[in-house]
Parts: sequence; C-alpha cells; structure tokens
Amino acid sequence: MNKRKELVKNTLIIGLGKVSTQMISFFLLPLYTFFLSPSEYGVVDLVITYVALLVPAITIQLEMASFRFLIDARNDENEKRRVISNVMQLVLPIMVVSAILFGLIALILHVPYALLIVLLIAITIFSNLFLQFARGLGDNKKFAIGSIATGVTTLVASIVFVAVLKWGAEGLLASLALSNLVGATYLFISLKLWRYIGIANPDKALKRKLVNYSLPLVPNGVAWWVINVSDRTIITLFLGAAANGIYAVSNKYAAIFSSIFSIFSMSWTESASVHIDAKDRDKFFSETTNAVIRLFGSFGVMLIVAIPLVFSLLVNEQFNESYLYIPILIVSAFFNAVVGMYSAVYVAKKMTKQVMNTSLASAGINIVLTVVLIPFLGIFAAALSTAIAFLAMAIFRHYDLKKYVKITFERGLFWKIAALYAFAMTLYYFNTIPGNIANAVIITAIVLVFNRSVVKVLRNKIFDTVRRSPQV
Repeated sequence: MNKRKELVKNTLIIGLGKVSTQMISFFLLPLYTFFLSPSEYGVVDLVITYVALLVPAITIQLEMASFRFLIDARNDENEKRRVISNVMQLVLPIMVVSAILFGLIALILHVPYALLIVLLIAITIFSNLFLQFARGLGDNKKFAIGSIATGVTTLVASIVFVAVLKWGAEGLLASLALSNLVGATYLFISLKLWRYIGIANPDKALKRKLVNYSLPLVPNGVAWWVINVSDRTIITLFLGAAANGIYAVSNKYAAIFSSIFSIFSMSWTESASVHIDAKDRDKFFSETTNAVIRLFGSFGVMLIVAIPLVFSLLVNEQFNESYLYIPILIVSAFFNAVVGMYSAVYVAKKMTKQVMNTSLASAGINIVLTVVLIPFLGIFAAALSTAIAFLAMAIFRHYDLKKYVKITFERGLFWKIAALYAFAMTLYYFNTIPGNIANAVIITAIVLVFNRSVVKVLRNKIFDTVRRSPQV
C-alpha cells in the first residue's frame, strides 16, 4: 500500500476509537461542572493528573517498548509471544510492589480516594498495555473498538454515578475505572492475549533490550507530566483548588486539539517506524510534516474563533474565568503537535535517550517560569510557561534531528500561522458579538485558502463518489 494511503487509513481507524474516548470526556464537561463545585473538580482533576503520572512510571513505559518491538515481530508468532510474555513478566512484579508501597503511604498521609486510586491505576495499566499490544500487532481495528468501548462506558457510568446516584468525586473516579476495565477486557478476549502470555523461559537478553528502550522514557514521561500538569500543582499551592478547577476547564478546550492530534500521532509513529529506512524517507517525512503543521495550525485557530460562540452553552457561569486562558493553551497544544512530529522520528530510530534529554530541559523551563511568574500573572503564568516550554522543545528537537533525518519546511509557513493566531486572538479577547462573528467568517475563509490543496482533494473525492453512485 502507498505510504500516504496507509498513513491516512490508519489515522482514520485509530481516530474512530480515540474520538469516542476523548470527545466524550469533553462533552461530559457540562455534567461535571454542574454537579461538582470548582474546588471539588479541582481536587479530582489533580488526582487524575497524578494517576496519569504514576501509570507510566510504574510500568517504566514498557507499553511503548512492546509497541515498538512488536512492529518488528509482526511476521513471527514466536517473537510476538517472546515480547508480550517478557513485558508482562516485568510489569506484574512492579505493580505488586507499587500497590504495597502506595497502600502504606496512603495510610500514613490519609490520601483521599486511596482505594479508588489504586484500583484506577491497576486497571489503567492493563488497559494501556493491551492497547499498545493491539497497535504493535497491527490490529488497529481492535484498538479502535477497545477505545470506543472505554468511551461509551465512561459516558454511561458518569451519568449514572455522578448525575443519578450523586456519588460526586468518587463517582467520577469509579466511572473511569469501570470504563478502562471494560476496554481492557474486550482487548484481552478479542486479541486472545492468553496465547502470548507465559511465565516460563524468561529471556534476560530481550528484557534488557526492552528496559534499555523504555527506561529513558520514564523521565521523559515525568518531564511531559511536568510540562502539562505541574502548573496545576503550583496553581493549587499558590492560588487554591478552586483556581485549579478554573484552569482544568480551560485545558479541556486545548485537550480537543491534543486529542485530535494524538489520533494522527499514533498513526504517524507507526508509519515512521515502518518506513524509517526507506530511500525516499526525507521527502516523505518533510511532505507529511508540512501538511500536518498547516492542517493542525489551522485547526487550532478555528477552535479559538469557535469558542466564543459556544462557551456559555458548555460551561457553568462559575467557571467563566476559564475563557481567558484557552487561546494560550491552544497555542501550547499546537507547539506540542510540532514536538509530536519529531517524537515519532526518535521512536522510529529507537533514540529514547534523546527524547528524555529534550523533555527534561523543557520541563525545567516550565517549572522555573511558572514559579517565578505566578505571583505576578496568576493563572496566566501557568498557561504561558507551558507554551514557552513546548516551543523550546520543538526548536531543540528540530535542530537535533537534522543529524539523522532532514525535514525541510515550506518558506514562511510558521509566519503565516503566527499571523492567523494573532488576528484571531485579538478579536477573541475583545469578545463582542459582531467581532466574534467576523472572526469566524474571516478566519474560515483564510483557512480554506491556506489548505486549498486538502480542500481540492476532498472536493474531488466527493465528486467522484457522486459520479459513481447509481442514478435513480
């Protein structure tokens, strides 16, 4: 199959699953903001944030190692069994030890929702592992179905536990645990993973390779957590849990961008790994990167102009302040997308140490800027520091990867995108009805021209479909 068609096909399949999970989470925002106070939602958001940190730390990112090594083993059943068995042999003992340690810490520090947190962490570990097994085995359809099952369960369980039973924060955490359990169970059965999991004949050499690949991703994961959410901890310490609740709502809009890009990123990572040694690699990588940056740069600015038109419909008025921080966080998400394009190349070349080094440097920038600026700028400090940290990482990775892969950008591409964002954000902050409507119309027209090649392809596809359809 043509490399570009393969990339598009995988993106669409993965997207079907990811959208169900990520977008359902966003559309549940009115439910959460109605039934939970800003302070309560802020605390729950912090718990979820720490769970997101602990899961990859406990697994030492072996789920990512399994994905990368399974790509190389797709035509060898014995090798698939070796990879999955040895990954599980490494993860399970770490899980048991971690659960015991967390239980002791929870008793001493009186951690809220301790039992639910342990349950959520354990189930999420299995869910993440099985999802990466599916991707590594090349079964993106089952990955999508497993994600859909998780998303639908989240929707139903959240409504029942939070809105009907009024379980509050505990209900929200319980719904997340149940949804991950449903997704993990489906994947275990549909992929018939029991065929690949064994405890006999451990392979020390393979385990060493898996750990050498995954271990640098642990500090990298911590660094990403720092860049994404350490600001929430700092906001809570300096400004209180209610302020973190406001910031968490702002992040939900930026999360739309990140969620949509993550769909492509998964497919791009697989394509980059499969075609890293192709003769036309540099051309393929450059064309893909330019197209993606143009498309997602446009998507981000369209989000900004759309928000004033729907904000009051989606968010309770006690969270109105979150409106102020959304554009900056969307810009951060765009810089993150640029970083993601480069990350796939590092993964493809199994250069995880370089991933770690660049991420740690950017995490340091984020922490320092947030702590220094938050007394003067409040919540704005966290949003700005995140944007600067991602921009710094993107610039560094661009120049670092020149030694391995030559990605060439179209002349003036980033200046055009910067002008779009500057115009859209100016009218966004004026926030008048005529200005918001004009903003939406003007930006939409410019984006269509800016992406005319994509528009042309879509138009031709539609016309071809109409011509081929039977006439009545």
